[in-house]
Amino acid sequence: MRGTCDSCDRVSELFQLPGREDNNCSECDSDLSTMILLYEALNDAQRLGMDAGELESEVIEILLRFLERCSLDHRETQP
Repeated sequence: MRGTCDSCDRVSELFQLPGREDNNCSECDSDLSTMILLYEALNDAQRLGMDAGELESEVIEILLRFLERCSLDHRETQP
């Protein structure tokens, strides 16, 4: 299906992650699914007392890329 991405507003082929109602372009869909998996792994690592620094860095990197693509860069909203 082609349409407007619910996250970044680009017109492209749309995808929907299982259990979610939003439709996203391939880039946003990929970032969202990766962030979900990394967040779950991060929670598991922290619960098991494992070092999660590398996972945290990866989640932050993907999140910032996603926010920049969606024009929600946190630097634009700060005074």
